Amino acid sequence: MIIPPPARDRPRSNRRAFWALATLAGAVLILPVAEAAGAPPFPPLTTVSGNPRLPGKFVWADLVTDDLARAQAFYGGLFRWSFRDYGGYLIAANDERPLCGMFQRPRPEGKPEAKPRWIGFVSVPNVKRAADYVSNAGGKVLAAPAKFPKRGEQAIFADSEGALFGVIKSSSGDPEDFLAEPGDWIWMQLLSRDGRQAAEFYRGIGNYEIIENSTADRLSDFVLASDGYARATVRTIPVDRDKVVPVWLPFVRVRSMSESLAKASQLGGQVLLPPSAELREGKVAVIADPTGAALGLLEWDGKSFEGGQKP
Repeated sequence: MIIPPPARDRPRSNRRAFWALATLAGAVLILPVAEAAGAPPFPPLTTVSGNPRLPGKFVWADLVTDDLARAQAFYGGLFRWSFRDYGGYLIAANDERPLCGMFQRPRPEGKPEAKPRWIGFVSVPNVKRAADYVSNAGGKVLAAPAKFPKRGEQAIFADSEGALFGVIKSSSGDPEDFLAEPGDWIWMQLLSRDGRQAAEFYRGIGNYEIIENSTADRLSDFVLASDGYARATVRTIPVDRDKVVPVWLPFVRVRSMSESLAKASQLGGQVLLPPSAELREGKVAVIADPTGAALGLLEWDGKSFEGGQKP
């Protein structure tokens, strides 16, 4: 997953739409995480042997959904992902590159706010050490470190503000850095009540270099970088947006925003934040799949970052 650098300035009027979306996105991204012990068998993270590990990189994502069939039909139709079933755990691939997993869990009774969601996984050199760090830094361990024969070791946490994320030490190495193709993950953004504090929290996870975006009226306040690459961005939630929930939001690169949004609606998805000329010239949008899981879309020409995207 390669992340573009911070977006350039945008007018204040668009901020209202962005934070309205953030409030909705937070509401649809709350779902208890499946226990690692009850998870289906996991295949290797990458099919390429001998890949190095890239600590700090978001290398995987899992979709927890209550309707796996609808999710598969939606993402296959929208991004042309192909799927392979590992006993109820679907691996989605783009152009034969494994991208993410999907599995089904029922919604818990008595929690109407709990809905399907995406969880991103960061590469780390030591999962147990990451779990100890999260606990000591005010976060929570939701799925304790567990080893899977072919996948490696992984765990799932909530950070100090409740945003969910995972860590993984892959047994097969990490997917290499490359310019994201249409259908690949391209961006991860964290919405936080205190962007600086959140950036420092995640520095302890990915050993990130924290790059502050000092431009006025910016989309992101901080960039988390490792190995010379921007891995994620952090945006501080304004104090007057008390209903916005801290959350990670992943983005997929698309060829045409208009065609992708039309296709998403045709497949039963919902447009949560439509494109706006003031936000990256109409190249960014946020949608929800038919089961309610939110993700972003980014139309990206890649011309400015040939050979890889560095901050």
